[in-house]
Amino acid sequence: MMDGKRKKWWVYILLFFVSQLAAVGMTMVLKTTKRTLTEGMEWTLVPALFAANALAIALFFAYRPESITWKGTVQGLCGRKGRRTLLMFLTALPLIALVNIIQEVFFPELPDLVGEENFKAIMHNPLGLLTVAILGPIAEELLFRGGVQTDFSRHHSDQGWFVPIAFSALVFSLVHMNPAQLPIAFILGLVLGFAYWWTGSLAAPICIHVFNNSFACLLSYLSPDDDSIVSFLGGSTGTGVTAIICVFWLYLALRQVHKEGLGSLEKG
Repeated sequence: MMDGKRKKWWVYILLFFVSQLAAVGMTMVLKTTKRTLTEGMEWTLVPALFAANALAIALFFAYRPESITWKGTVQGLCGRKGRRTLLMFLTALPLIALVNIIQEVFFPELPDLVGEENFKAIMHNPLGLLTVAILGPIAEELLFRGGVQTDFSRHHSDQGWFVPIAFSALVFSLVHMNPAQLPIAFILGLVLGFAYWWTGSLAAPICIHVFNNSFACLLSYLSPDDDSIVSFLGGSTGTGVTAIICVFWLYLALRQVHKEGLGSLEKG
């Protein structure tokens, strides 16, 4: 393991891109093999995405900050940390819904480099579903909250708690390299970063991230012809009612967060 004094936040970004490049290489190999299972792109891209995220997790634990352990993460589901994890999860649900509604209604023309058809192809592959809904969120939270935010905060402790959260959120949104995902990824990154700082555990951001991605997968399954949130909610009326409910829900959740106190818990 690297010596803690030598670790830098950019190492975790580098590890992320190393895993992505490995996925690109694996995709090229699978495309040229004589034993291709099917002509569908999901049989080349999906195994590569799965391998990339598994590699990212392995690389993180090879170069992780000493404070990050699986035991510490699991402890985030127990006691006071567990209470805060649940509260952050309940706070994130309406916020995620509102952000997605706002982007779809007011910024529908942002270019999507992934493509709806590619996303659906991945979602309807069991390994692809597992990767996007569970493995991907775990890998990204380890690298961007457990790695970038933790190390940036350690080396810039004089800048307070918000700067490391905002920095990790910015990096998190940019590495997606997809204009359609940038606004949501940045706001989600802020929520995930605050959840990590406030609870002192990666359990909260991992649970929130898994829910966010799983909801996108569920939407793809329930609305195979149109994965629009507005359509899923029954049009403008249903969307408006949902937005109002989410605003009220978010208000109540934030009141509870304020009652619990804004001081952070010990990392683990």
